[in-house]
Amino acid sequence: MEYQININHKFVAESEEEAKEKAKEYLTNNFKVQALPDGVYSPMEIAGQCKDFRKTDKEHFCVFFLNTQNRIIGREIVSIGTLNTSLIHPRECFRTAILKNSAAVIFVHNHPSGSLEPSEEDIAVTKRLKDAGKLIGIEVLDHVVVTAEGYKSFKEQNLF
Repeated sequence: MEYQININHKFVAESEEEAKEKAKEYLTNNFKVQALPDGVYSPMEIAGQCKDFRKTDKEHFCVFFLNTQNRIIGREIVSIGTLNTSLIHPRECFRTAILKNSAAVIFVHNHPSGSLEPSEEDIAVTKRLKDAGKLIGIEVLDHVVVTAEGYKSFKEQNLF
């Protein structure tokens, strides 16, 4: 069984001792250990599976295909663009998903610039893909932007 710890909590303290006390209090009040169900992937796990294009100098747009238990059943790079853009069309993004009988997809693309901030175009394309998925019955679970240094999840940022 896999487990995961995510802590992202900022606070101010006058001293290291006070900081340790505040951290201990925060953990006591907010820390829960629970098993992750099989087949549910965090954005960090998805980003980890994109090492082949995280550091490239061209945008790559990738789709992860998931079954009804949200287990990955495949992955495909559907577009390789330029330094700062990639041509994305729902037809290419969902073609293999349909052939694989996917219940859901997760989209990932890299930003060669190193910026993790989604562009307005990224947000618009994601909305268009999500709408297309809804129309054909394939749920879009997330869209993750990756760079050599990190990742950002649209879902975690409430961008869709």
